[in-house]
Amino acid sequence: MEDTSQRIVAAATRVFGRAGVSGATTREIAREAKVNEVTLFRYFKTKDDLLREVILHSCRRYEYVFSDAPCETAEDVRHTVEAYAKVYLRKMRDNEEFIRTFFGELTRHLKLCRRLFVESTRLVRRRFIDYLLLAQKRGLIRKDLDITTTADALTGMLMAGILRRPLTDPEYSNTRFSKTCLNLFLKGIEP
Repeated sequence: MEDTSQRIVAAATRVFGRAGVSGATTREIAREAKVNEVTLFRYFKTKDDLLREVILHSCRRYEYVFSDAPCETAEDVRHTVEAYAKVYLRKMRDNEEFIRTFFGELTRHLKLCRRLFVESTRLVRRRFIDYLLLAQKRGLIRKDLDITTTADALTGMLMAGILRRPLTDPEYSNTRFSKTCLNLFLKGIEP
């Protein structure tokens, strides 16, 4: 049962990535998942439910980073932020086509995309913010920083690297860009 659901979500990720929210059909997703549409609808009542699951599935893959992350030293903060960035970037690279399409369609499906994005990133974003707040409270991060904006700044920089990659590949690698962003971020939050 789980295998069928996972196949449908994986197929939906590919189809949404290729065709976009409007262009993707449940028929095409079912065909790619090698199930019939009736089976698809047993697992997901609507195409929007399926899109929601695609996004949630993508975000669940990196929630664990903050589960037992130590926050006693500046080195702990560095390692935790680096681990988060590494997993976040892997998630972005693994779903690059889908993410590009999703962001490309934001204006056409703003309410849906905003709801899905906010809902799907809420838990991991909250965990990152809470971790940074704890580090700030312990004097490991500058006191003058707005932590919510700080957390969003890192994810925004990393996402920009993925979205810019086709334009900047000849100049520098995505790895180099990511390391530079991470270094700027970590230096910028030091007390």
